[in-house]
Amino acid sequence: MANDYVPGEYFAQFLNQLPQMYRAKQSADLQRERFEYYKNKDAQAASQAKLDEQYKKNVSDWSRVETFAKEMPFGQQANFMRKQLDTLPTGFVESQNLNKFIDNYQIIEDNEVDQIKMYDNARDEDNPGKIRYTASLMDDPKRRRQLVSDAKSLESKFVEQKPFDIDRLTIAEQRNYKAYSKLLTESEAGLMKMNMPGLSAEQKKIYVESDAFKKFQKDIPFLREKIEPLIKKGAPMIMPEFAYTPESLQYLTENPDMMSSFFGSADDDMDAFVRAQKGEPEEPEEPEEPEEPKEPKTTESMWEPQESRIMVAGPGGVKTPQTVTGGFQLKEDVPERYKGAKGEQLRQQEEAALYKDIQAHEGKITAADKNIAGIDSAINSGKLSESNIQRLEKEREKYLKQKEFFNNKLSDARSQYDYIKKPKR
Repeated sequence: MANDYVPGEYFAQFLNQLPQMYRAKQSADLQRERFEYYKNKDAQAASQAKLDEQYKKNVSDWSRVETFAKEMPFGQQANFMRKQLDTLPTGFVESQNLNKFIDNYQIIEDNEVDQIKMYDNARDEDNPGKIRYTASLMDDPKRRRQLVSDAKSLESKFVEQKPFDIDRLTIAEQRNYKAYSKLLTESEAGLMKMNMPGLSAEQKKIYVESDAFKKFQKDIPFLREKIEPLIKKGAPMIMPEFAYTPESLQYLTENPDMMSSFFGSADDDMDAFVRAQKGEPEEPEEPEEPEEPKEPKTTESMWEPQESRIMVAGPGGVKTPQTVTGGFQLKEDVPERYKGAKGEQLRQQEEAALYKDIQAHEGKITAADKNIAGIDSAINSGKLSESNIQRLEKEREKYLKQKEFFNNKLSDARSQYDYIKKPKR
């Protein structure tokens, strides 16, 4: 055959080179796959780096939002953070669960706002009982200790009050009180001169008929009338009562917003506060068993005129005895606690307290009358159902009992007040 060609020689060469060609192809494929792998890996790394950088920026932005918000007053922080969520990517907000975080923060912030409101109000409160109860609601131990200290200090002030505190009067009232007191002392001393030992009946008669003595008799009632309201104003203050029932306390416990509202207000009567929140009519006070009066009921007074006997010359020079009155003195049978200087201080204190009781009872009676009139007006309007009329009639009975109860209390207080009050003339 031409050129020394042997049939099948090329095929044999192909077969001999086939493994080498296969390996070359495999190597090329592997190199291409490696190239694609590193190409994709570099792209992913670049993308991840970009994501990491964006995440760090988002975290930094959110941290600045939190830091700025916490410098704002309580009550504004959560709302501010919630508004700033619009400036962050939605994916970041969702992945970090920031809406839930702000919801929880809002609860904590609202509680702190309530705590601050209750605490600040308690610092200005004049009711030790309410201050102590507010202290029990404080989460912060420092606030709790401060309020307990305030309550103790206030209680000691009520206990340590003077029988008469002139500092409770205005500057003008203090000047008037000192002037009236001085004049009253001088006038009473002027009347007492008549009882000085060694004066003859003639001297006493002349003194009683003198202009000075008559002026003293005229001035004393006037001065006492002027000084009495000043003494009452300077009398010891009565510690306010913190009133509540288990039912009202349970209602506020079940309604935390109402709890913080009450202890953040100046109200002392929790029951009245709860009724107002519910829109219920004022609950009339149930009549109590009458207390034993400090002194027997009487229209008499523990005071009697201070009398002196003088001899007055009549027709023909005949002298006859005459009784003259100058001021008032305690009767011999008055309780021992009213005698002496300390007894007089106690009497003035009790007189002022009874005067306040009388005013309080009269206020309760007036309030009951208004409620009764309101109920009568509603019943007579013709606009109520039978069931509502029956309910109001029951309420009316309660107010009538309340009025009767406070009328009795008022009668007792007036009787005791009339007994210990020093007459003006």
